[in-house]
Amino acid sequence: MTDDELKKLESETQEKDEFVFMREEIKSRPINRKKLMRNTMVAALSAVVFGLVACVTFALLAPFVIDRISGNEKEEEVKVEPVVISFPEETVEEEMTPEDMILTSTDPAPEIPEGTQLDEEEIKALISDVKFSLDDCQNMYKTLSDVAVNAQRFIVRVTPVKDSTDIFNNAYVRESELSGIITESNETELFITTKYSLVKGSNDILVTFCNGVSARATIAAYDTTTDLCVIGVLEDDINEVTRETIRMAPLGSSTSYSIVGMPIIAVGSPLGVYRSVNYGIITSNSNKLNLTDSVYKQLYTNIYGSSSATGVLINLKGEVLGIIDTTHSVADTRNLICAYGITELKKPLERMMNGLDTVYMGITGDDVPAAMVSTGAPEGVFVLSVEMDSPAMRAGIQSGDIIVGTPITRINKFSDYLILLRGFNQGDTETIRVFRSSQGVYKQIDLEVSFSEIKK
Repeated sequence: MTDDELKKLESETQEKDEFVFMREEIKSRPINRKKLMRNTMVAALSAVVFGLVACVTFALLAPFVIDRISGNEKEEEVKVEPVVISFPEETVEEEMTPEDMILTSTDPAPEIPEGTQLDEEEIKALISDVKFSLDDCQNMYKTLSDVAVNAQRFIVRVTPVKDSTDIFNNAYVRESELSGIITESNETELFITTKYSLVKGSNDILVTFCNGVSARATIAAYDTTTDLCVIGVLEDDINEVTRETIRMAPLGSSTSYSIVGMPIIAVGSPLGVYRSVNYGIITSNSNKLNLTDSVYKQLYTNIYGSSSATGVLINLKGEVLGIIDTTHSVADTRNLICAYGITELKKPLERMMNGLDTVYMGITGDDVPAAMVSTGAPEGVFVLSVEMDSPAMRAGIQSGDIIVGTPITRINKFSDYLILLRGFNQGDTETIRVFRSSQGVYKQIDLEVSFSEIKK
């Protein structure tokens, strides 16, 4: 390149430099912190609102969508109403006979042809040839054992759980054990009869069925006179296998004198141990227990048992004849099993299972003796004693009075009195008519009785 060309190039460069007098510079926009914070809060609040709306929508529509997807409509719940429990009324024809106490064949007895009847000597010869072997004895007890084993289906173990303290005031849980019988069901609850004083005040009551399955129970009703109560287990708490295994206790009859001397089996806890069994006979059923507003037939046996025995007496057909209770045993037969006759217990059990109030008047009485009636005393209920602070005492009823009913209803014996009493409700006030002896003359007195609930 020549000198002229170099000079020309330098001249052009200088001219360009003279025209560059301004340079552009781009700066970042300043941040508006208040506006940024406001936008952030609006976005967060919008997210919360949208989230809540989505949750509510999902909660409302989810059951419907699930039902539609599965193709199953939601079944409408059916509330099961409890049924009224009632035991069949006993009649004279239904009373136990000796033949009813054993299992017999329904086949007709074969007719004995004429001329084949045996004389006394031939009968003795045939009897002498009969030998009772050990196998025969074993078979007999095996038959009794089968009856006792079958009865276990309506026997349950009741375990009350209570909080307690020792002598050092340390808290601990105390469990006891007794037997109960499955009495009836109202389709919502399964009712079990057991001893009230042993479950009273429990924090929890556990019932164990014959197959080992357990369920919780609560006290439905109680009777302090007999010290019996009914505890209920919800039917929904019993599985299908257990429901098919257990059965209701068949209730027999304890009124007929013909049961005396008949073989019986004590099941439950006759020895104070659950599932203990003992065999014997009924030695007496003629003793009456005159208790408050009630009278019960007491069954005596020759079965040796525990003073804390619980359970029932059954005949060889497996029917319950009595509920074991040793509190009313006489002193010299303290360890012989006694029981309340089941016939007199049916009505109180009915009332307890149906949730009916037990009306309390507070007298101990009996039928007026025939000897007194022959001397001019009216028929009715002879008052043996009156409970302290009872409705009867507050009304003015005294020992020795004869209750004959109300101005409308006449009663002649204690069983009529029981029927009359069941017709009243707690809180009712009724005129009770009595006759009171004064210098050998019976005078009529009308007294106002306000019935209250059963004493605690």
